[in-house]
Amino acid sequence: MPTSRSRPSADASAVPAFDHEQPIYRQVYLRLRDAILSGAMLPGQRLASSRALASQFGIARNTVLQAYVQLEVEGYLQVRSGSGHYVSQLRPPAPARPAQAGRREPAALPHKPAVVHNTFDFVPESLRHSIPAVPFRVNHPDLNLFPIETWARLQSRTLRDARDAAQIGSLLGEGDAQGDRSLRRAIADHVSIARGSQCSADSVLITAGAQHAMDMLLRVLTRPGDAVGLEDPCFPGAYSAARAADCRIVPMPVDEHGARLPTKLPAGAMPRALLLCPSKQFPLGITMSLPRRLALIDWALRSGAWIIEDDYDSEYRFDGKPIPSMQALDGGRNVIYVGTFSKVLFPSLRIGFIVCPPALIEPLTAARAISGRHGSTLEQRVLARFINDGHLARHVRRMRAVYRERQEVLLEACRSALPRRLVVERAQSGLQTMAWLRPGTDDQRVAAQAQQAGIALAALSRFCLQTARAPALVMGFGGFDAASIRGAVDTLARLDF
Repeated sequence: MPTSRSRPSADASAVPAFDHEQPIYRQVYLRLRDAILSGAMLPGQRLASSRALASQFGIARNTVLQAYVQLEVEGYLQVRSGSGHYVSQLRPPAPARPAQAGRREPAALPHKPAVVHNTFDFVPESLRHSIPAVPFRVNHPDLNLFPIETWARLQSRTLRDARDAAQIGSLLGEGDAQGDRSLRRAIADHVSIARGSQCSADSVLITAGAQHAMDMLLRVLTRPGDAVGLEDPCFPGAYSAARAADCRIVPMPVDEHGARLPTKLPAGAMPRALLLCPSKQFPLGITMSLPRRLALIDWALRSGAWIIEDDYDSEYRFDGKPIPSMQALDGGRNVIYVGTFSKVLFPSLRIGFIVCPPALIEPLTAARAISGRHGSTLEQRVLARFINDGHLARHVRRMRAVYRERQEVLLEACRSALPRRLVVERAQSGLQTMAWLRPGTDDQRVAAQAQQAGIALAALSRFCLQTARAPALVMGFGGFDAASIRGAVDTLARLDF
């Protein structure tokens, strides 16, 4: 591969400065793709071997191979047996032609389309692209333990039950933007029993997940420039939804009782809505106390504001009974309840739901209609059967025991291998927990080191809006068996932090 080119190439002597915002393999992929598209790497040019490029960049060979495979799949590279990777011929060679006097190149033409995608540059990599399922990825359930045969049987039964034209049309034709009534009824019964929520099928709206629900709610409930209260530290999806709705963000510090409003609000910063995770605050894992819940509900009633309750990780509580949802405490007046099945069942099942006061159903249904029309009726009816037949409750009970045991494995492994470098909390619920580093440690540097070693760790400082916190890492344990957890902890113990 030539190295004398003045333009950047894949084996240029300068080692790229990798950042921590996205996986290393993707940064390598983007670097090579951009070099190909810009012409810095020419058709037919041979790339350095994966081993050589990995050595040059100081990264794992598998990371380079991942990038090469992605480039090959997308058509940028060709593999020649026994010879290596070569740049593909993406465009036919341009025929030679004499220069024309006064000819304007396309880049100089007026009315060139504007690039607008950077409007959403604030959306983190973790929301844009799938992240490899390696320890200790957060919010990752164990998909191998999902009862897929039961799901397949229910889906087959749902299809067989559509016996005539009307039933087939109802199942496979256009659906209701509010959601299939059978699922809305099943969800209303489920949350009434599990969370004490006061609702009926008419007050439930089906969404494409919790993120979709937050995005729609902020667009319906706020105007550009309205203030919105977000927990600090904050779930990236909530922050992104608020930014996308052009809201003014008011950080709400989180203490041992949960999120609270600032003592003094800046002029014009009275929140129109609060986005809260009271069951398990992300990332700190704190369960909001009952007095704090009641105080915030009282504030919302007095100020005419909304509370959007993301009931994140409420299903997997390891000890004791969960505190009733804020929507149950409020009686369905100012609190809007958001739930999802992506963590309980499987992430590709893009079904979530909103439980809201009757006055909001029509505007939210209209918002749903223009942001995706409606969800899959087939999937909704299969899920309704899964809930009604008791499979959801059984799966949650089983996985609660599995996740409790996996957390114990993580705690014991860290106590044994990292006794003075990492203090891991015992989470009350959910799929991840907090691990506190020694004072003065750079948690983002540790997360970057771990990423180089093939381990996914989230630095707490990445989630902080305003309040500085002690250095810590968020460690997911739910999706990984005992051997994987112990092996990853042993790898962490070999890092320098």
